[in-house]
Amino acid sequence: MVGSAKRLRLGTRASRLALVQSELVAARLRAGGVQVELKTIVSDGDLRAPDTPIGEGIFVTALQRALVAGEIDLAVHSAKDLPLDEDPQLVIAAYPERADARDALVTRRAARSVDDLAIGATVGTDSPRRAGFLRALRPDLNVIPLHGNVDTRLRRLDAGQADALVLAAAGLDRLGLGSRIAVRLDAASMPPAPAQGALAVQTRRDDHEVLQAVGALDDPAIRMAVVAERALLKAMGGGCRAPVGAVAVTVDGSLALLVGAVTQDGRSKHVLRVAHGVDEADSLARAVSAAAHELKGFVPLRARAVIDTRPDLDAVERAAIEREGFRVLHVPAIAIAPVEKGSELDRIRVRIGEYDWVVVTSKRGVAALFDGMPAAPKSVRWAAVGAATAKALSERGVSVDCVPGSSRGDAIPGAMAKLGSLQGRRVLLARADAASKALPEKLVEMGAVVDDVVAYRTTGGPEASRRILMEAMKDPDAEAIMFASGSAVRGIVELAGAKAGIVRAMRAVTIGPKTSAVARELGFEVAREARTQDPEGLRTALRLVFDEEVERWVESQLVQPA
Repeated sequence: MVGSAKRLRLGTRASRLALVQSELVAARLRAGGVQVELKTIVSDGDLRAPDTPIGEGIFVTALQRALVAGEIDLAVHSAKDLPLDEDPQLVIAAYPERADARDALVTRRAARSVDDLAIGATVGTDSPRRAGFLRALRPDLNVIPLHGNVDTRLRRLDAGQADALVLAAAGLDRLGLGSRIAVRLDAASMPPAPAQGALAVQTRRDDHEVLQAVGALDDPAIRMAVVAERALLKAMGGGCRAPVGAVAVTVDGSLALLVGAVTQDGRSKHVLRVAHGVDEADSLARAVSAAAHELKGFVPLRARAVIDTRPDLDAVERAAIEREGFRVLHVPAIAIAPVEKGSELDRIRVRIGEYDWVVVTSKRGVAALFDGMPAAPKSVRWAAVGAATAKALSERGVSVDCVPGSSRGDAIPGAMAKLGSLQGRRVLLARADAASKALPEKLVEMGAVVDDVVAYRTTGGPEASRRILMEAMKDPDAEAIMFASGSAVRGIVELAGAKAGIVRAMRAVTIGPKTSAVARELGFEVAREARTQDPEGLRTALRLVFDEEVERWVESQLVQPA
């Protein structure tokens, strides 16, 4: 592109800071022989009413629309303002420079630090992150929302609307206002917004001529740091307004990442450091995800929500899901009903000692089988699908003889056969009415004489679940739905009715291949299938859906577009 007669149209907001930042990039392009002209674009943020909070991407979307429409050739953004998921037609071609990433305290009087501020001093900020960390440092401060561009907020400070402000040091420096800074705040006390101080130059993905010109400005070290910081935000499930901070620097061939999170009231705060080799891009996402999980364990931020469709969800299981960083929306998609009195199950209980083996495939099967049954006979051998079912049997005083390594039901016959031939052996299965026929058929193939008895029945979700589901679908944080049976998939579709498309759009996590098959048949895209068919396997699958999403995002962002 060097020497080309084509003039690049650089889109920018009209604010003084945006123009300064755009001119920095334009000057570097001109130094390389590229002709550039600035074109101002009015952003959604410029049109917002005074004193309204900043929304996600509010300073970015108008520039992106202009890029897609071909009205401009490139746009310069403050990297921290970029939404995490960009338009697939666009790409960040360069992170050309970064100023001081820290926040700065600007005061009206003589105070030179946060500690120096008077008791009850009023501090203005437009950031939930800054507000939370300020309150963690000084709970007595009166932290107020103060919006507007840098010049506007400084005028409000000087007019006495606040005693101090917290602003980005980079913006003040770039505007030649560094002398207004009382102190640059230590990152460990006030972790900066991810990507704060960095500039991002965005272009159309298919405009190779512009990509070549702009790509020459990319700084790989800045790209690595910015991607690492923003990956934390993605792993936390937050956007630019999340009370989460991160800053990364390269030290002696290693990426040193400081991350922190805080509740807006400042009462819960956690900061940690992560070291990572700069040549280990493939594992960077895993390191960041681990840091995010630790932060979530200490700081109860509003989390991604998951719809759990199981009929029962006890407090222990709910807490286990929440420890993975998810808010649980429990929507029973099926109900469990006991079999009628005088059923075959009642008759089986009194002669259970006649069997060689009893196979139970769930905790519900255990409860149903033992309801009203005397102590289990010692002559019977017991097989359980998975550790949870085995534990339920043990709690009934049963010594479990067989628990296959896999929690799949079809693994039981092979595991039982290792303990002796099944030829002619009498086997009792106590299961749900909707259970697959694969297990008894496999046992019969191996020579067993099988009684497949209904221990409990599954019915459609209770009517109350319909209302709960409608509310859950309105939750903006609901991103995933978990299914532990094909019946639950069918039940949720029936409950959703005409709005089933909303739940189908969520990431579906299933307990096994049979449930996955039903989910796909009914229009769901299965994001992850549990490796073990038990609650722990389902929870792990849920977490991996989002961990792997972070890995893919990091991989896509680290590679400079050609």
